[in-house]
Amino acid sequence: MESQWQHCLKQSEANPLFSSWIWQKTWWEIWQPRLNLTLFLLGIYEQNSLNEHTLIGIVPCHTYISNNRLNLKHTRCEWIGAYSANDDSIRSEYLNFILPAGLYDTLLPIIFNYFTQHVDEIKLRDLAAKKQTAQWLKHHYSNASCTQDTGIKIPTSDDFSTYLTRLGKNTRLKLFNRRKKLQTHHISSVNSKQEVVQFFKDLNSMHLKRWGKICFSEHSVMFHSKVSEYYLKQQQLNAICLYENYHDKKKKLQAVCYDITIDNVRYNLQLGFYPYPNDKVSMGTLMLGFAIEQAHKMPSVKYYDLLAGNGKNTNYKLHFKGDIQTFISFSIPLTYRLKMENVLKKKYHQLKQLVT
Repeated sequence: MESQWQHCLKQSEANPLFSSWIWQKTWWEIWQPRLNLTLFLLGIYEQNSLNEHTLIGIVPCHTYISNNRLNLKHTRCEWIGAYSANDDSIRSEYLNFILPAGLYDTLLPIIFNYFTQHVDEIKLRDLAAKKQTAQWLKHHYSNASCTQDTGIKIPTSDDFSTYLTRLGKNTRLKLFNRRKKLQTHHISSVNSKQEVVQFFKDLNSMHLKRWGKICFSEHSVMFHSKVSEYYLKQQQLNAICLYENYHDKKKKLQAVCYDITIDNVRYNLQLGFYPYPNDKVSMGTLMLGFAIEQAHKMPSVKYYDLLAGNGKNTNYKLHFKGDIQTFISFSIPLTYRLKMENVLKKKYHQLKQLVT
């Protein structure tokens, strides 16, 4: 199944990381038993003149029973890699159906006709807004509830020094110039399974110190460890650590950056750092500077993708002068009851705005 999955993925406009076999399979193995999910995996086949069938498309979804505020049950369908009922799951972005690139408009009506016969509601999170699926959904389900988020994708084809000139003075200072405030330092890459384990321990420790809670739960660590070990073997894991060196030959870990490179894009999945004694040093931004510089130095890497999400206080990613990526999430009721509930919710919020 893996080879067929990856072949279909290469022919599609689905994302090569978040829709990959290893990402989707690992997510399913961990969260299916935790969340009591039912597999809703559809295959689309092409038949030739010899009556032979070839898999050309995949609908990677799952279903579960959801309750509304009146405790009425309905069947909800979501992507494998996403779960909206609570925050137990990790976030997977750029999710999509795995279909031949030129056939989305042809196959999507067939897929959604099948959905209407088997599920009550569809929630599709973090679609790239420019992709055919998102455009088709906006046209055919214009009354669906939608939310948006943004990310930043930095082109890295030019020199890092040229990139720095495009930044604002304050961003350039935090991203690069403040390196001189550090002690003698070096960057180390994660190169073994044992180092992967320690990397995620350090990442959680950093988040606990800064945010008051760990970054990844035990089962999320299991997920990222397995995915990281896979991409380490493929030489596509770019997990780096920033150490400061001291005169007594001891080194102190200050920050880590968790990236994976697929095709020509390096994805920044997570960042962690300890508070720095010098308050002029923004350690998180400084660490990103090292990671972005590394991406610029790799001819095969054309983009450094910061993905969606904001910082603790501001959306700091907007300062990095990348291309804005819009993610759109759809909530689509398919039954009459859920459609009416959706209408009533919208009316309620409209009335609430008028009153306030």
